[in-house]
Amino acid sequence: MRRSPRRAPPAARDGTPMSALLAESLISSLNVDARIDDITKATGWLGALAEDEGWSQATRFALELSLEEALTNVVSYGFQDSTAVPRIRIECYRLPEGRVAVRLIDNGMAFDPTTISEPVVPASIEDAKIGGHGVQLMRNFLETLAYAREGDENHLTLIAGKPD
Repeated sequence: MRRSPRRAPPAARDGTPMSALLAESLISSLNVDARIDDITKATGWLGALAEDEGWSQATRFALELSLEEALTNVVSYGFQDSTAVPRIRIECYRLPEGRVAVRLIDNGMAFDPTTISEPVVPASIEDAKIGGHGVQLMRNFLETLAYAREGDENHLTLIAGKPD
């Protein structure tokens, strides 16, 4: 996994700073352990929020898929060489125009998935490898995928909610 240096604060595609976009719009939050079993807990929590909030199917699918992909990476790789006690928090925000943001915050190793290149399409099925397509799927289904390293924490923000 490639690690990245600190960069400018993330912004939505329209240039709005992420901190301004998320200010005072928190719907709910969840703390999970760095265990594979807690990925199901997190996606179940998000699915219940989607029902309660009346999200479109496209928004729900994009955020559930992306949260599962991102959280799998954090749980599987984020704490491998770390002596820190794992902390993982998921926050959900209601945004203007029917959009929704999910922010995944963890104290694992620094990792910026927005710097990952698109995977090379294999010439044949025999050349295909399992894995390595999660970030590309997230980019495809999300409106915004933004990352920031703040202190000892990774902040990955997923935004969906394009009109159907």
